[in-house]
Amino acid sequence: MYETITPNIMVENVAETIQFYEEKLGFKKVLSVPEIGEVLNFAIVCKDTITIMFQKKQNLIEEYPSLKVEQIKPTFTLFITVQDVSELYQSLNGKVEFAKELHQTFYGKDEFAIFDNNKNILTISN
Repeated sequence: MYETITPNIMVENVAETIQFYEEKLGFKKVLSVPEIGEVLNFAIVCKDTITIMFQKKQNLIEEYPSLKVEQIKPTFTLFITVQDVSELYQSLNGKVEFAKELHQTFYGKDEFAIFDNNKNILTISN
């Protein structure tokens, strides 16, 4: 029986990605490999009930050779729900690059989208 799904995102620099998610979005690193150092191969960050993994490109390709690419190009979006989308939007204004400004969708939700430091799109909704 399925219980959870956690994305494992290929990135060039795990440490820089952790820094973005911690400083801009309030996530906390719960694990990294190695645990300390400038060159990290893997990390897990969490906030509330959300868990995201990041893995260094070279390390992930060694594990799964079929993922080999010259340049990482995001091909997905992460959809995150929050309690107060307007408050989060205001707190991120001027701190992140928006992919879409706050708007009401055709399905009646207020949402916006941002780019993370790797150009992945995070859609944030109520």
